[in-house]
Amino acid sequence: MDENKVKKKKKKSHIPFRLNILFLLIFFAFSSLVLRLGYVQIVQGKTYTEKMDKTQNVETTVSSPRGLIYDSEGKILAGNKSSYAVVFTRKPGLDTETMIKYAQKLSQYIHVSTKKDVPDGTVTTQNLTERDLKDFYIGTHPKVNEEKLTQAEIDASKKNEKAQQKAYQKVLDRITDKELNQLTPEQMKVAAIWRNMSQATNLTPTTIATHLSAEELANVGEHLDEFDGMINTSVSATREYPKGKYFFLGNVKNIPKHQDDNYKAAGYNMNDLVGTSNLEEQYEDVLRGVPSTYKFTKNSSGEVVGSPEVTEGRRGDDIQLTINSDLQDKIGDIIENKIKKFYGNNAREAYAVVMNPHTGAILAMAGKKYNEKTHKFEDASSGTILNAYQIGSSVKGATVLAGYQNNAIPGPLDDKPINFKGGSQFNSWHAIGYLNGVPEALENSSNVYMGTIVGKMAGFQISDSGSSYTAKIFSSEHAQQKFVNAVNTLRNAYGQFGLGVNTGIDLPFESTGFNGGIPDEQGKIMMFSIGQYDTYTPLQMAQYVSTLANGGYRLAPHLLESIHTPSGEPDQLGPTIKTKKTEVLNTIPNTKEQFDQVHKGFYLVTHGPTGTATQLGVGGGQEMLKLKIAAKTGTAQLAPVEKGMYNLALVGYAPYDDPQVAVALMCPNIKGEEHINIEIGQEIFKTYFEEQKK
Repeated sequence: MDENKVKKKKKKSHIPFRLNILFLLIFFAFSSLVLRLGYVQIVQGKTYTEKMDKTQNVETTVSSPRGLIYDSEGKILAGNKSSYAVVFTRKPGLDTETMIKYAQKLSQYIHVSTKKDVPDGTVTTQNLTERDLKDFYIGTHPKVNEEKLTQAEIDASKKNEKAQQKAYQKVLDRITDKELNQLTPEQMKVAAIWRNMSQATNLTPTTIATHLSAEELANVGEHLDEFDGMINTSVSATREYPKGKYFFLGNVKNIPKHQDDNYKAAGYNMNDLVGTSNLEEQYEDVLRGVPSTYKFTKNSSGEVVGSPEVTEGRRGDDIQLTINSDLQDKIGDIIENKIKKFYGNNAREAYAVVMNPHTGAILAMAGKKYNEKTHKFEDASSGTILNAYQIGSSVKGATVLAGYQNNAIPGPLDDKPINFKGGSQFNSWHAIGYLNGVPEALENSSNVYMGTIVGKMAGFQISDSGSSYTAKIFSSEHAQQKFVNAVNTLRNAYGQFGLGVNTGIDLPFESTGFNGGIPDEQGKIMMFSIGQYDTYTPLQMAQYVSTLANGGYRLAPHLLESIHTPSGEPDQLGPTIKTKKTEVLNTIPNTKEQFDQVHKGFYLVTHGPTGTATQLGVGGGQEMLKLKIAAKTGTAQLAPVEKGMYNLALVGYAPYDDPQVAVALMCPNIKGEEHINIEIGQEIFKTYFEEQKK
C-alpha cells in the first residue's frame, strides 16, 4: 500500500512540470507573434499600406460628350448625336486568346464596315494597320513561336521580359505578307473588333463600337451573358454636322499611334476619341470636357467588389466661330456657278477667303473643284490654306511699299519695254505710256514700274534707249551680293504682309507656299516683283490685302470668336468664358502717305478710266459703285507660254474709305485671260453686304 502511494505521488509530481513546459512554449509562440506583428506594423507598415491601397482602390475615367461648335450666327456646325454603342470593360488578367474569342462572338451580332469613309466610332477593317494584323495573326496561331523561332531563340526568350519582347519582335518580322493575305474577310472583321478591345485598359468602360442599329442592339443585349460581364450596351455621343462637314471643323477619331504617350500623360484612355485635325484638334482641351470618374474596390485576390463609386463629368465647353456659314455656303454656290460658266476656259476649281481687316476674323474660306470623272463638284475649301499659287500682279501693292522702304520708287515714268543683254525683254501686258506715279502704275498694272523698283534695289543700271529701256547688270562680287540682298529684302517685305510665311491662323497646319530661293538669272527679280516666282496660299493673300486695307497692321487670322460654358439648351450659347483677342503680328514700316498712294491705286483699279477691274466699280453700275471696292487683279502666266494658261487672282477690300471686309480669291489654270476672278469677286462683295443687312 505504501508502495502504491509512492507511485501515485510520483505521477502527480510530473504534471506541473509538463504544464510549465507547455506554458513556456505558448509564451514563446505569443512573443514571436507579437514581435512579428510589431515588425509588420512598425517597420513594414507603410509598405503594406501602399500595397493595400494599390490593390483595393482602382480609379479610371470615361470621356464625356464634346463641346458644340457654333457659327457666328449661333447655328450649330458640330453637334453631338446619341447612338447605340457597345462598351467593353476589360478585367485584369484577360489574355489575348480570350479577347479574340469575345471579338469573334461579337462579330456575329454587330456590323463591321469594310469602307474607309465611315462615321466616327464605326468599326471598320480600314483602320487595321499591318502591325494590328500581325498581332492578330499571333493571337490566332498558338504555335506561331515554334513556326517562326528556332529552339535556341525560344529558350532564350524564357530568360526575362526583355528577352520575351525581343523574341516577339522577331516573330512579327517573320510574318509574311502572304500569310496576312490569307486572313479571310470574316477574320478581318474580328480583327477590327479585337483591335478596339485591345486598346482598353483594365476596368475602364471603353466604347468599342457606335452607330448600332436597333436590331444590333437587341442581338448584343440577348447574348450579354456570353461575355463574363465585360460587354455591355450603352448610348454614346458621336459628332454630327447639321450643315455639312466643313473642312475647318476637323475630325474626331481614335488617338493616333504616334501620340499615345502624350495623350496617356494627359489622362486619356487609349480608346478615347480625340480631335485629330483642324479646329477639333486645335481646341481639344476646350472641347474635350471633364471625364466621369469610376472608383473600383478590389479584394486581395484582385476581384472587383461591389459597384464603382461614380463622379459624374460634364461635356466640353462650346466654341463660337467667326465663320458665317450662310456666307460660306453662298460663296461655294457662286464658285460652282462661275466654274460652270467658264468651263470652256478650263475652269475647274477656285478658292476664296473673306476676312475682317480690323480683327483678323475669318468670315468664310471656301473652295470648289469639279471632278471630271464623277461629273460632280467637290468641296475643296482646304485648298485655301494648303494650295499655293503664283498670284501675278495682285502682289504689286506690296512691291510698291517695299520700294518705298528701300528708297527705290521712281519718279514719273514712261512705260516701255526693258531690254536685257542676250535679247530677253521685260514689259507690261500692253503699251501703257506715261505714268505720273504709284496710283497710275497700279491702276494700269504696270510691270515696267515694278521692274524699275526692284532693278534699283538690285543695282541694275536702267537707261532710256528711245523706244525702250536698256538694263545693264554688273557681274562683280559686290554687284552679285547686292542682287542677292535685293531678292531677300523683297521676300522679307512680302513676308511682312503674310506672303510666304505662316499667317498665324488658329489651325494645327497651313502651307507657307513655295520659296524659289535666289533666281539663277538676275533679271528674274523683275518676275518676282509681279508675282510670278514664289507661290502663296489664298489665306496668305487675304492677310496681305487686310494688312493693306487697315494701314499696315498684320493681324493673325482666326476662326475662334469665343468660348462658352454649356447652356443646357443646344440652340443657345452659354455664358462667355473667353473672347478671342485681336493679335497684331507686326506692323509695316511705311508712312500713312505711302499707304495712301497704294490705296488710291487700288481704288483706281476699279474706278479709274483705265483700271483692270472696273466691273467692281464704274463698270458695275450703281449697285457696285455704292460698295466702293478697292482691288488689284493678278494674271500669272503659266509655262509653257504657248498653252495660254493663267492663274487669275483678285485681292480687294470695301468700302475704300472705311474697310469692313477683305477678299482674296484664286482661279488657277484658266485658259485665256478671262474675267472669272472679277465675276466671282463681284458676287462675293455683293453677297457679303447683303448678309450685313439681315
